[in-house]
Amino acid sequence: MFRAIILFILLSGVQNVSAQDPMRLLPVKDLKSKWLTVDRSGQKYIPYINKRSLQYPVVGLMLDTLDVSGLTLELCVPEGTSVFVNNKIVDRTRQRGCLYYDLDSLKSVHAGTDLFLSLFRENLDPTSISTTLMTRQPVSKLLAETESTLQIKRRSHDQFADFFIVAVLIMLAFYAFLINRYPKGNRDFFNVSKAFSLTLKEEKVLTQRNMSTANAMFFCLYSMSIALVIILFWSIFGGIPELLDFISLNTFWSCLFSWVALSAIAFCVVELKYLLIRTLCSLLNVAKIAQIHFFDFIRIGLIFICTVLVVASVLYLTNLYQMVPFTIVLYAFISLLGVRIVILLLKLIGDTSFRKIHLISYLCTTEILPLLIGIRIFF
Repeated sequence: MFRAIILFILLSGVQNVSAQDPMRLLPVKDLKSKWLTVDRSGQKYIPYINKRSLQYPVVGLMLDTLDVSGLTLELCVPEGTSVFVNNKIVDRTRQRGCLYYDLDSLKSVHAGTDLFLSLFRENLDPTSISTTLMTRQPVSKLLAETESTLQIKRRSHDQFADFFIVAVLIMLAFYAFLINRYPKGNRDFFNVSKAFSLTLKEEKVLTQRNMSTANAMFFCLYSMSIALVIILFWSIFGGIPELLDFISLNTFWSCLFSWVALSAIAFCVVELKYLLIRTLCSLLNVAKIAQIHFFDFIRIGLIFICTVLVVASVLYLTNLYQMVPFTIVLYAFISLLGVRIVILLLKLIGDTSFRKIHLISYLCTTEILPLLIGIRIFF
């Protein structure tokens, strides 16, 4: 009888505990999109794209303590993973499982508004890791919020993403202006059939006035497009060359300044390309080819660059690049630059004023060598 009473009391106690409103950890956000990894040089962190982009067995995560105040970080990692906070080791797992860190406590221990967490493990497999922001909330409160209207979540702050959206809108507005202001120029520059025709065509209105206002505006469109594509690649792959140390992609305004500066550099390079073509054609006594060659160079390049920009923008703004490797877009971009040279070669090879040996030397000087130098500097 006494045992039955004790058992009844214990069961009643369990029932009472279950009836309470315990605090539960509920997921708020998966932080995988904010992962960082080390670049090939081993000198700096770059955004993590996929498993193939992991050059070193390190995954990093930058957290702004003001944005994550009151939340808990859940780290699910394999056995033998070392956890660092602000480059100081805080844990090493002895078995696979999840670790929980109160972010306010971490902030009080590691002074500063930012917390940098990094995970290290030999032969690290990123697919075995998860990083999730969690919140503690009573079950009854959760049910009440579920039945009510949806809560508005704070948008994650990404300075480069904000800049890129604004830059794309500026490009669209500028292109709309060109369509309305120079409709014939737009039709000529984006005429695919003429661009990829394998015969030289003398389009006198445009080719004999390469420095006209209308053409200069389309040169600006070309320069802005290629600058924006290059900046996007730099942001994705983290490969800004040391030669261009004035380029910074840390804030919205620095990104905007870098885009304007790089566009100006690209425009100057286009003008230097025109002078180079004119000089060589004068030396070879085929001055009439210069204007046609330069115009076709710009036209084919503009079609290719705009195509790459559209594809890259869709992948980046829809986050599809996390599933589709962005290296495909980079290789396609470089390949199209090479295809442009082949098209120009086939166009010029049919002209009897050039001997083949002169043509190869001419294209090496005006097309191939500048392309190789550009790839070496910017990528």
